[in-house]
Amino acid sequence: MPSAGTDEERFPELFNQTSINPRDRKRTVEMKVLVIGLMRTGTKSTKAALEILGFNDVYHMVSVMKNPKDCVMWQDAVNAKYYGKGEKFTRKEWDQLLGDCDACIDVPTALFMPELIEAYPDAKVIVSKRDPDKWYKSVMETVGRRASGPALIVLGMLDPFFLGKFGPMVGLMMKASFKKPLSDEKNTKEVYNELHEEVRALVPKEKLLEYQLGDGWEPICKFLDKDVPDQPFPFINESKEFGERFEVVQKLALRRIFKNVVPVIGAVGLLAGWYFNVLPRIKR
Repeated sequence: MPSAGTDEERFPELFNQTSINPRDRKRTVEMKVLVIGLMRTGTKSTKAALEILGFNDVYHMVSVMKNPKDCVMWQDAVNAKYYGKGEKFTRKEWDQLLGDCDACIDVPTALFMPELIEAYPDAKVIVSKRDPDKWYKSVMETVGRRASGPALIVLGMLDPFFLGKFGPMVGLMMKASFKKPLSDEKNTKEVYNELHEEVRALVPKEKLLEYQLGDGWEPICKFLDKDVPDQPFPFINESKEFGERFEVVQKLALRRIFKNVVPVIGAVGLLAGWYFNVLPRIKR
């Protein structure tokens, strides 16, 4: 999937970004499925599977990339839940963020499952499972290795349209939810398990599906009352895709910087040259 085609064909959300204020949205479809699936638990494959089953807009981290203004509202949600800054989100705010979606998976929504379960009590809930040891290894090889560092901070300062919003949102979410660096293996795995256990305690068994990538179509179709599609269950190599998308993100950020920032720097340089070289001669 992500390896074929041009960058734009593989990652359209990065090339066709919108600038919609999520506060202007309202719910347009019923929220039907909530998936507690943290990053690196097969969320892209499960998202693709839900879309094949007829769920038209499955909110995922790529949805945030599609509309960078969502980042600001997600920061509001994190600050309200974890730090007591501002009002905690109610159904109204979740409808604004997720109003066009009938399902959601991955971070950021996975960090707000108790709130979403309360807001959408009729939605079915899926726990997307993965062996904690394999999950942690995958996280450290992707998010832990690439989604941090001084280079990204600098790019964010120079690219306010996307990375300047996306980077701070991701940093805030990771700090608030995990409390410690991801490199603290014991703590990171504990948080992973706690998030899942919290959901299991909230949802009646008849409305909850424990699902692991590799279980195939049967359990998820039975749970969602869908016919089994006449095609293989989608598989996306998320670790590979993560690296490819990350490189495209950086490339596009640099392109925007050279388009928007470099000309300004050049103009400032010309003005400074005029001020220090030409102006003194005129005064003489």
